[in-house]
Amino acid sequence: MMMNAGKARRAGFVCVLVLVFVALVLLAPVVGEQDFLIYWSAARLLASGDNPYDFDSLRTLQYSTVPERAYTLASWNPPWLLVILLPFGLLPFDLAVRAWLVCNIGLILAAAAATWRLLTGALEGRAIVAVSAASLWFLPSLSTINLGQISSLVLVGLVFGSWWLRARRDALAGAAFFVATVKPHVTYFVLFLLVLWVIRKRRWRVLWGMTAAAVLSMIVLYVMFPGWMPAYFRLATSHSFFQYSASTLGGLVYAVFGSNLLRFAGVLALPLAPFVLRLADAQDWLTAMNTALLISVPLAVYGFAFDQVVLLPVIAQIICWLWHRELPTRATWMVGGGLVLMYVALFAMLTLPRLYYHSFAWTPLALAALYAVAWRERQRKRMLAKGIADS
Repeated sequence: MMMNAGKARRAGFVCVLVLVFVALVLLAPVVGEQDFLIYWSAARLLASGDNPYDFDSLRTLQYSTVPERAYTLASWNPPWLLVILLPFGLLPFDLAVRAWLVCNIGLILAAAAATWRLLTGALEGRAIVAVSAASLWFLPSLSTINLGQISSLVLVGLVFGSWWLRARRDALAGAAFFVATVKPHVTYFVLFLLVLWVIRKRRWRVLWGMTAAAVLSMIVLYVMFPGWMPAYFRLATSHSFFQYSASTLGGLVYAVFGSNLLRFAGVLALPLAPFVLRLADAQDWLTAMNTALLISVPLAVYGFAFDQVVLLPVIAQIICWLWHRELPTRATWMVGGGLVLMYVALFAMLTLPRLYYHSFAWTPLALAALYAVAWRERQRKRMLAKGIADS
């Protein structure tokens, strides 16, 4: 009875935490509108049977919805994103933006809980509170929520793809990983590894699931707007993605030196594929995926601070190692303190004037360093414990 009461108290605390967070963001003015207007306007046009890639139509709709908006942008993401967001396009903007705000929070929390379950096999009450708080207050998470971004879709696609791979529900895993393709510049290395892994393991249903999701999306697109393909390619080929301040090494080099030399540094990740695949065999897919993201996110062609929300499973894994005391005491304090300092530094940066996205290029590098130290110290403690047991 006391155990059930304890679980009930912890569950109640999580609910209160979530409700307070939701209340804060719902009551704040214009939260979640800035980027969501771009996606909503395109989904709205598609829901009406109009061209979601016509710039004039997008400008008219965006200005009529938010008259004070000073610029017009289109959705350059792969077209199946609009199929996912189609239900929101059927709603008025004021209702749609609030609904997406709640969905964004829910997706981040669901990804945090699912990652913890993958790591431990259980939902531990106080631990879930800790990892939920760390996930919600990670600056890329706050940026995703505040802007109304869709990077949370990529996050849940990766996490639940990993979940269903472990459960051997491969078709569902493939469909989840297909959702992660709405931002291919973020997931390029993970998806490349996934294809190689599927071929090695001969788990073809993963690819079938991805293909089925792609075909279904294209059918919906053709039914809603038959001319979607040429319209999308006209828009995509008329746009330069190098014009933005990006939170990547390539973006940082471009901002400082004016050179695009490192924009395609992602190819440097490809020779590391055999190492990461061996890691998937020796450990699990989640660990391999986290390693791949830490390698590929800073090397991406472009990407922004909110795209770094896909690194939340890395943070969850570090917290899991700390929570279960899998590191030596000194390393625990060093890694835990480093994680806290990273959070503090990210929040301190918000007080700086004229902050550009390339200012956040250091975040995945710092997280990779903490992950590497935690990994090494965890292995060292395990080997020491094994040596003592053998003696």
